[in-house]
Amino acid sequence: MYSEVLIHQRVGKPLVRVVRFSHGDHPSLPALSVYFQGCDAHPKCVGCHNPETWDFDENFEVDYIILKDRVIEKISMLLKVNEKVALVLLGGEPLSQRNRFWAISLARDVKQTFGDSVTVLVYTWRTMDDLLREGVDISYFDEMVLGRYEKSLHTGGFPASSNQVYLKREELPTF
Repeated sequence: MYSEVLIHQRVGKPLVRVVRFSHGDHPSLPALSVYFQGCDAHPKCVGCHNPETWDFDENFEVDYIILKDRVIEKISMLLKVNEKVALVLLGGEPLSQRNRFWAISLARDVKQTFGDSVTVLVYTWRTMDDLLREGVDISYFDEMVLGRYEKSLHTGGFPASSNQVYLKREELPTF
């Protein structure tokens, strides 16, 4: 049933601004970070470190197969020198209606390819209540940073503001 729902939520092609190696997007693992283009938060988070990713700009539309193959290739490279790595989905907003199908599909395909060698971390301005209400399947996500960035609550660490919630697999609800 989930796949039928997901197919109906698919919109266009993924909007991806950049795919890059990172040593700061995950709190402890080397990572491949996928920055989705477009954020549906209203108002936008004051002090967002990626305001260039706010617009749902179709110029950033990419073919999903090419994106998936590139991500799998780069994760394979990371795993040659690391026992465990992270795939980090952020943006913009990876769980916006426009990006959700693609973010979940990418997490699924990476988990099916690499299993527990890859930790999938998702950053979203949404709360867990929002995700549950919207029926978002989080089963392919291992960790999440939930909540809006609040500049006045900036921590200088992880997560970036003290109101954000960092949850690991064992803390995530199961469906």
